[in-house]
Amino acid sequence: MNRLQKFVEADPHGSRPVQVAYAMGVGKLPDAAHGMSWHQVEDFNAGDEILKDAGLKDVFKTAIGVGCAVVDVRD
Repeated sequence: MNRLQKFVEADPHGSRPVQVAYAMGVGKLPDAAHGMSWHQVEDFNAGDEILKDAGLKDVFKTAIGVGCAVVDVRD
């Protein structure tokens, strides 16, 4: 697929993810942490995400340029 996709890293128990990755395909994702796996967010829309958080513009530019950008989402 040739478009930006969103993935969340989560464990099999569905705990709250600690990382979100924006990637140009599953093959561009880094390895998931031990016991975790990447899950694609099917309803991801880059335009809607930027409207909610304008700071993602730079993250998206990085992901498009190098293939993937990972964001830590811990509180």
